[in-house]
Amino acid sequence: MNSKTLQLLTHLRENSREKLTTISKKTNIPISTLFDLLKELQGNLITKSTVLLDFSKLGYYARAKVFLKVSNENKEKLKNHLELNPNVNTVFKINNNWNFLIETVHKNIKELDCFMENLHNKFMIENQQIHYLIDELKKEGFSLN
Repeated sequence: MNSKTLQLLTHLRENSREKLTTISKKTNIPISTLFDLLKELQGNLITKSTVLLDFSKLGYYARAKVFLKVSNENKEKLKNHLELNPNVNTVFKINNNWNFLIETVHKNIKELDCFMENLHNKFMIENQQIHYLIDELKKEGFSLN
């Protein structure tokens, strides 16, 4: 990856809404080059452009990372359920005696507890570990420099 591409990605990671003209002025890279690079990267290296939310300001005060272990016969069904569930923000397939790591977002702890109880009833969860998210100290901070 060349330095122009890295500079563009670094600026987009800091502010994805920054105009190419502004990035061009800051980097001394012609806007036409930036436009071509961006077009090439979209759908390839850049997989998705999205907005990061402050869930508590929307009334969602209970967030957790949950490790889940389920039997092999329920693994695919649980994966499909998690991918479609609106309270599940992120799903990872993981290892070391776990099948999934999920991030859930709920209005309160009671709602999260009902969500977990529902998972146990539907998919016969073998093991779980819940870690409540108290405060976000860093998010999307990986630097390409």
